Amino acid sequence: MTTTRETRVLPVAEEDEDAPSLGTLLLASAGNPRDQAAVRALVDEEIILGRERIRTALVVKKADGRMGCDWERFGKRLYVLGLSEGERAFLDLVLSIAGPHQTSLSRVLEIDDRRLAIVLRATVQLSGCDTLAIGTRT
Repeated sequence: MTTTRETRVLPVAEEDEDAPSLGTLLLASAGNPRDQAAVRALVDEEIILGRERIRTALVVKKADGRMGCDWERFGKRLYVLGLSEGERAFLDLVLSIAGPHQTSLSRVLEIDDRRLAIVLRATVQLSGCDTLAIGTRT
């Protein structure tokens, strides 16, 4: 017997001031450390997740009614979302953290310092290490 997991894309609704943010909802539904680190990276980046075409490709309502990320589907759509090379490189790395995607670490050459710090923090979070700090030296 086979079962299928039903998911559906959510339309973007007007924001309710009392409603939790999309990032908060996605973080709450992240079920494993890889998913948590990848979602945290997207939330920390702030810009890309704010785009409707990104949300439409990534965010689904799961069978249990919670919002979540469909990383596999997002990976299949990555090259048709009209992203810059730097944005696509960042998302390639985030997808690799999430699991269903592989990319070369050389993609870090194509992202800016801010996004590099986000990817590095996500990698440290995924490792479970709490003694490393990623940031700018002063």
